[in-house]
Amino acid sequence: MPTSFSTYDRFDAAALTIGLGLVLVGVAVIGFLETAFGSLHFTRSIDGVGVVVVHTSFTPHGRAYLVAVGLVVLFGWGSYRICRAIVA
Repeated sequence: MPTSFSTYDRFDAAALTIGLGLVLVGVAVIGFLETAFGSLHFTRSIDGVGVVVVHTSFTPHGRAYLVAVGLVVLFGWGSYRICRAIVA
C-alpha cells in the first residue's frame, strides 16, 4: 500500500481509463459519428400515426447505457478512494 494517497496505482488508472473512456465514447465519439454520417434514420409509414422513425444509426438507449456504465465505474472508483482515505 502506498504511503501517499495522492498517487494513483494500477487500479486507479484502470478505473479512470474505463470510466472516462465509456463516457467519452458514448458522448463524443458516437455524437461525432452521427453528425459525420448524417444520423441515418429509417422511417416507416404507420396508419393513423404518420411517418415514424424506426431505426437510427446508434440507438439512444445504447448511448445512454454506455454513459451510465461509465459514470457508475467513476462513482465506484470515487467511493473506493474515499473509503481508502477513511480507513488509512
